[in-house]
Amino acid sequence: MPQTTSIHARRSVRALTLTIAVGAVAGLSLTACSSSGSTNSGGGSGSKTPTEALAAAVHNISSGNAEAFQLSLKPDDAMIAAMNKDSSDPQSAAIVKSLFGNGGIVVKFTASSTKPLKDLKPGESPNVELGVTAGGTDLMDVRSVGGALYAKLNVPAFLQLSGKSASDVTSQLGQLPPDFQAPVQALMANKWVGVSATDLKGLEQMAQSLGAGDLGSTTAPSSSPSTQMLANFESELMKALTQDATVTDKGSGHYQVSGKVKTIGQDVLQALGPVMNSVPGKSKADMDKLRTDLNSVPDSENITFDTWVKNNQISELQVDLAQFLTSTDSGGGHLPVDAKFSQSASNVGAPSDVTNIDVQKLISEFGGGL
Repeated sequence: MPQTTSIHARRSVRALTLTIAVGAVAGLSLTACSSSGSTNSGGGSGSKTPTEALAAAVHNISSGNAEAFQLSLKPDDAMIAAMNKDSSDPQSAAIVKSLFGNGGIVVKFTASSTKPLKDLKPGESPNVELGVTAGGTDLMDVRSVGGALYAKLNVPAFLQLSGKSASDVTSQLGQLPPDFQAPVQALMANKWVGVSATDLKGLEQMAQSLGAGDLGSTTAPSSSPSTQMLANFESELMKALTQDATVTDKGSGHYQVSGKVKTIGQDVLQALGPVMNSVPGKSKADMDKLRTDLNSVPDSENITFDTWVKNNQISELQVDLAQFLTSTDSGGGHLPVDAKFSQSASNVGAPSDVTNIDVQKLISEFGGGL
């Protein structure tokens, strides 16, 4: 049974959203990273210690041509009530309940290539797909295929979460440039829009040019994390799961991992840092705050989570985030995170019936606005 801790830090909806984002990036990194070092991938743990068996399972996750990662966050009713108990805004409380109820939030990431993902060389990127479902509703589906980008967003659902209606947008369509109206209409109808590989490359080059003064020491950005970055993620994840934790073999491919919250948390943040820092917005600030918060955690605080290994590959990881809350903050509820990994994934391909966005025309339409 997971150990109960008393970390005095209430997790806001924003923090939980960051948890999902971190999990999605973790899935991307795990499925695309290349193995560093050799590992025996025999039919069972054999003479390996539990720590060695789990380490091998993490290494082997990128040995296939396609990988799928699914992260689910499903708080129970008591936890949802606890999340809302200090909210003075009925609308915010309703949003939390709609997002986390009815199956919770599910993020699914899939990567595929024509060769094993671990064999991808620098400059080679797999086709990838990211889908997000919340409260039983599909919110978004984004694919990168052959350098082109495709997206399908449930705009009405997003508008509803912000307290607006679809009519608020459709009534303004006539004010948009003609070449932008069709893509917006497609998005409003929950249909696919796309940007060609050529246009996307041009946008990246433009962004580099316009933001050169702000990039500082950042290396040239890429449409996907570099091989070195991903290899670093695997190394730090291995450290969190093995070197800085105690692994217990529970039988039938079930391993229990336990260790100090502060140490394992810092390992994971160290792994995620380079990836999250490359994401626009407040990701870096959020990561820095998490590091600061972790430094204040007593050394006596522990975390326990469970992992499962199938066919010498890690297949599932479960942890109850309620371990990080006092009983007062959790309301006696649970906040389980379930991460699943699979090599039985379909190849990621370009969708059909796509409304293409002509970037060059849009640039000329907006002109000096860029």
